Amino acid sequence: MINQEILKSYNNVFDKFTIRSIWEMITQRKFEGLESPIKIGKESNVFSALTKSNERIAIKIYRINASDFFQMSKYLAMDKRFPPIKRRMQVVLTWAKREFINLKKVYECGVSVPRPIGIKNNVVAMEFVGSEFPEHPQAFPLLKGGCDNPEEMYSKVLENIKKIYQKAGLVHGDLSEFNIINKDGEPVIIDFSHGIATNNPSAEELLVRDMEKIVKFFKKKGLDLELDKELKKVRGK
Repeated sequence: MINQEILKSYNNVFDKFTIRSIWEMITQRKFEGLESPIKIGKESNVFSALTKSNERIAIKIYRINASDFFQMSKYLAMDKRFPPIKRRMQVVLTWAKREFINLKKVYECGVSVPRPIGIKNNVVAMEFVGSEFPEHPQAFPLLKGGCDNPEEMYSKVLENIKKIYQKAGLVHGDLSEFNIINKDGEPVIIDFSHGIATNNPSAEELLVRDMEKIVKFFKKKGLDLELDKELKKVRGK
């Protein structure tokens, strides 16, 4: 069941449409009900939930009245996989669908990402990347908090970026230390709603921007990196 205290505390998230979407996923046995908030963002909120088998998963809810509506529209307009959209509701629903499609594609290509579970409208279910303690769900920290072995971590991050680009044919589009989880020294990349196909005219610009952020972060950690060389590794050239 849906936790009533959560509904009261986050009434700007749980409009009637979203509640219906959650109930449909519950009836489809994707999960039993929401537990507690994990992450509060500008355009979405993430909650933990439990399945019937007591597996903890993550439920990402895109708010219908998202503050980044116009920015979302701008990015969607660049993605030829989706038709032109103007209505706010359809923009948000397509944004959620885009994340799930991208997440599923990179997961199938062996990229270290949360396992996609299901989607209903603006609600996306995926693997929970965090502690296993049943009473206190807590996500693992983001890479922005640092890592014990920057050289090893960078090598793993780079390998995942290469898989996204070369195997999945995508560019993350918004990659930084803020959307890479540090799972005990293993990177887990999240937030694929900006992902775009490599054959898109905007893809190379977004790839360069992604790598600029990643290289900058790891250079601050003491690594000797050159952006051009690292880009060649990603492209396989």
